[in-house]
Amino acid sequence: MRLIIAILLTLMPISGTFAQMLAFNIEAPPELNVTVITDGVLDYGNLLQNQGLVQIMLNNPQTEVISIEGQFNQNVRVTITPPAALQLDASNTLPYTLGASYANQGENNKGQAISFNGSNVATFRIKEGGAPQGGPRGGGPPTATAYLYLYGDITVGNVNAGTYSGILNIFVEYE
Repeated sequence: MRLIIAILLTLMPISGTFAQMLAFNIEAPPELNVTVITDGVLDYGNLLQNQGLVQIMLNNPQTEVISIEGQFNQNVRVTITPPAALQLDASNTLPYTLGASYANQGENNKGQAISFNGSNVATFRIKEGGAPQGGPRGGGPPTATAYLYLYGDITVGNVNAGTYSGILNIFVEYE
């Protein structure tokens, strides 16, 4: 399954407002149901040239949320390959640092999130403890849902105005 979603970032140099794009490329086997459940917009607000570090933290409402539904008793491995920077061209970049966490207690709750700990790879059970949600339509093994949270930092330096872009690859697989 391949799912692509655009994450829009805004940067406002002194001369005006410009949209930035970070595209998500999510790949998972057909037996995992991976869904983006937020609006797909990572909004850093109005920014100025040379503003420096701008952060969206885990508990911010702008954090992107992705659900991973699969077999209740299985482990999944999530590997995220972020771009080092969003680029307008070779001379104009916005350095990007990924923030990623997951919650596997059966509910979409950032308070239960566990950080990837500086790594871009995490392996975890779809549901830690408790009972499964039930089986998929038509029978089959019980399922559960884990939640992936994406956020991060950009650094706004002395760059030209324009549309900066990059691709964030997310691979979800059973371990």
